[in-house]
Amino acid sequence: MITEFLSLLCLGLSLGFEDEKKNETLTKPYLSALPSPVVEQGHNVTLRCLGHRHNVTFMLGKLQDSGYRQEQRSAGYEAEFLLTHLEPKDAGTYFCAYKTMDSQELSEESEHLQLEVTDDRNKRRAPPGGKVTRSIIAATCSCLSILLLFLSVFLINRCTQHDLSHEESTERTSHSKLPQQEALGE
Repeated sequence: MITEFLSLLCLGLSLGFEDEKKNETLTKPYLSALPSPVVEQGHNVTLRCLGHRHNVTFMLGKLQDSGYRQEQRSAGYEAEFLLTHLEPKDAGTYFCAYKTMDSQELSEESEHLQLEVTDDRNKRRAPPGGKVTRSIIAATCSCLSILLLFLSVFLINRCTQHDLSHEESTERTSHSKLPQQEALGE
């Protein structure tokens, strides 16, 4: 009788432990875009989902398209979803979540990530070297500013030295007249 009681007690405790694991909430993962969430049309981006557990299945979704879903099983704490040859239709708000191997329940969704796909035709309409031209202008202005600063310091230094030498010569002249005045005054 005691053996049966202990067996049932152990079974109940182990089942209770499993229920606790099922009720345990899975924390929210983190979603990032590499190299950037702003991508030129035709280029690639990697969306990285970082979870708090290993040996999970990650899921990538898109808010504007409920049918969009990519899944990836991972032994580690993260999964990378490569999106290639992006088109404007690929732009939108993405999120990720994960589920453990034991449970089919998804974790909380990550913070939403806004992916922008820029139209490279806009670049062709812009004057060639727009960013380069601005950089050259900024560098030239900086060099001119530094040159003017050095020139100002040089001129101030020269004027200060000239004023000092003028004061010294005036002082010498007044000292040399002093003995003559004393001689005349005696």
